[in-house]
Amino acid sequence: MRSRKLEHRIVYDRKMDGADQAWQIAMAVKDASLSLPDAFYEQELEQVIFAQGVTTRDAYRTVRRTGRGVVLSRAKRDAVWPVFEEYRGQLASRKLKTVDDAYREIAELLDVEKEAGIFISPYSAIIVDETQDFGPQALKLLRAMIPVDSNDLFFVGDGHQRIYSRHRAAMSKCGIDIRGRSRKLYLNYRTTDEIRRQAVALLEGCEIDDLDDGHDETRRYKSLSHGPAPEMLSVEGVEGAAKQAITSIKTWMADASDGSVPTICVIVYSEAVRNAISKLCVAAGIVTHVIDASQKSLPLSGTVQFATMHRAKGLEFDCVVVVVPEAYLGDPVDTENQRKLIYVALTRAKREAVVLKV
Repeated sequence: MRSRKLEHRIVYDRKMDGADQAWQIAMAVKDASLSLPDAFYEQELEQVIFAQGVTTRDAYRTVRRTGRGVVLSRAKRDAVWPVFEEYRGQLASRKLKTVDDAYREIAELLDVEKEAGIFISPYSAIIVDETQDFGPQALKLLRAMIPVDSNDLFFVGDGHQRIYSRHRAAMSKCGIDIRGRSRKLYLNYRTTDEIRRQAVALLEGCEIDDLDDGHDETRRYKSLSHGPAPEMLSVEGVEGAAKQAITSIKTWMADASDGSVPTICVIVYSEAVRNAISKLCVAAGIVTHVIDASQKSLPLSGTVQFATMHRAKGLEFDCVVVVVPEAYLGDPVDTENQRKLIYVALTRAKREAVVLKV
């Protein structure tokens, strides 16, 4: 059963070639009389259909839609369903499959093996990092990959850094029981307390979960080191951001008291802006390096790194310049995902940081 040839290419982003075309065709069959915006269908697909593994109209009629805001009667669900059915059909015709559907189907195959008494897990234990970025189907697959035992699964995660998953997942609802077995780590060994406080302040008004359908709190968290508070500066466009970034970079390099060169990264919100600021820094005589998808190791100190917010995740530097649009700091209800991106970028810094709002 496991030797079955993979016949589909996995879709990680609905905007991928082929997947986007499939979605546009699917949206063409929507019932205009419902007067539901396109965004509704996108969110329903991610937060209900994929998150809960809904595959049939009958299942959609009864599935819970907690937090969706729009109440749908059975008749309306019947009218909405053809969009999702058409999307999956269009993907299949292109030999494409969404990653959530792939997770679900593999988990189902493992369950079939278990029922047949032929399942043998190749793993003695599984360690999972960045748990906050795993959706329900991914967690269910992890649970299916190894029999329930002591020390079978070990998870590490931080709801403050949830920037990838489009839907939250409660571990207990995915078959992973962490009640009485989980621990919170309150000491921050990377950033100064001043940077940590500023980063946490950015998330005020945002809902932070504890990865198991509860809420997290920030009062007990603290850092062991101290330093200057991060600067929050407004600048005019990309050129203004580059000018201030160059000033900060040269100041940090000149202030190295022990003669060592600090590690520095400029973290921005898009590849285009990253490349533009990098070129301006090169023109100012700064040695730069762009961290991209092919990056395997970082160059020696003395080279200023450039990265997008997503690419910088998991890295750390002595000093960081974060460049963000002013709009990212709007109403926390509307900018929760953007604020979490800034949180991640800002907490890459160990000693000093500056946030530039363009």
